[in-house]
Amino acid sequence: MSPVSDAHFEQARQNRAFAEQMLTDYGNSPTHVQWAVTAAYYSALHCRQGYLLIRGRDPQSHVARGHEIADPANQVPMDVQRAYIRLEQFSKKARYRLGIFAPSFVRSRIFDDTLKRVTDFVGL
Repeated sequence: MSPVSDAHFEQARQNRAFAEQMLTDYGNSPTHVQWAVTAAYYSALHCRQGYLLIRGRDPQSHVARGHEIADPANQVPMDVQRAYIRLEQFSKKARYRLGIFAPSFVRSRIFDDTLKRVTDFVGL
């Protein structure tokens, strides 16, 4: 690992912790739950970036990062790729379409299933 990839993994941990705190402390507030969903997505984004940096890649945009993750040479399992795409979709729904999420859905589907696939893959 490198200091830069380590920094991305640390940011992923902090974003995940922030998402957990928003849901635990403010789960009755739709806005806080939306931010929990968004923080979960950014946790996954930093997992991806850290992983790619370890592999000698340094994409500078969402599109470039997506191409790198989809490249079979980078050995990202399809279920992890799909999990990241789902997190991105949930985040866009929260940020741009005013999506409302039940805290139980965020806990079970977003944190404990979808985000967990990404974080487990990179060893967080």
